Amino acid sequence: FWGRCGAIAGWGMSGAAIYDALESSPEVISLNMTGVLIVYSSLFARWAFVVKPQNLLLAGCHVTNVAAQANQMRRALEYKQANGEEE
Repeated sequence: FWGRCGAIAGWGMSGAAIYDALESSPEVISLNMTGVLIVYSSLFARWAFVVKPQNLLLAGCHVTNVAAQANQMRRALEYKQANGEEE
């Protein structure tokens, strides 16, 4: 029960990154936080596949979040490069 609830709640994190990519401008993206979220979701996606019984709903939300955060990082880096900023 709690595994499914956590996975469903985790989709909020993935959904927020996807929504931000569609609606927000890239200057508000934190590269530090985006990097942390990529590592965090990568670790939890792996754990969700290894644990018995597998929690594929949780793995799916974290794999989606890795992709969404990687897109956010790309957007932020492109913005900073285009504006001559350094981080």
